[in-house]
Amino acid sequence: MGDVVSIDVARVRAAARAMRASSEALGGPPRAIAGCGFGASGPNPARAQAVREGYLRLARAIGVWSSASDVTARALAETADAYERQDVVTGGNVVALGGR
Repeated sequence: MGDVVSIDVARVRAAARAMRASSEALGGPPRAIAGCGFGASGPNPARAQAVREGYLRLARAIGVWSSASDVTARALAETADAYERQDVVTGGNVVALGGR
């Protein structure tokens, strides 16, 4: 038989679960990071403000990463569902590439 497309749905689902866990783990740190800084009464207010802004940028970046991980996890789960539906439709037959 020629080249075939074969999808390990269990592995796709495992990847989705790992991405979801990553997203959930990244949910809390941005709040803690956003609260970091030198405080307004530090020896150099401009430096304190720059550090605070840096922490806020870091918190936003981690938040975006968390959201992207969640979106990816959902897409992987939907893809696994679609593979399983297609497998039911085709009776479990593997489709050869190139129409063979």
